[in-house]
Amino acid sequence: MKEIAMFFIIFFLIFSTAATAEPWSEMADVTTVYPYTEGLIFVTTYVNTQISTCDNGRRFSISKDHPNYDVMVSTMLAAFMGSKRITFHIESNQQGCQPTIDRFRVAK
Repeated sequence: MKEIAMFFIIFFLIFSTAATAEPWSEMADVTTVYPYTEGLIFVTTYVNTQISTCDNGRRFSISKDHPNYDVMVSTMLAAFMGSKRITFHIESNQQGCQPTIDRFRVAK
């Protein structure tokens, strides 16, 4: 019986850790983009209220400190202007108004 209990404890610990890993969004439309002093904010149809606390969990940002800031912003603007869908990776251990992303993909 102890082996079964230990199995379930380990099982739940593994999967609860995996649930808090750095998340990728699902495919989403970019509905708004605007620059601010620390980077570029964008609002999407993807909702994650556990991480983003503004715009009903739909606001995220690209930090000016990102090494590929220029490329990421120009690609995000192209996706927005071309009405292309994106999926993005949210940097770890963040919760706030506009958590930052470190990469994203654009699809037709």
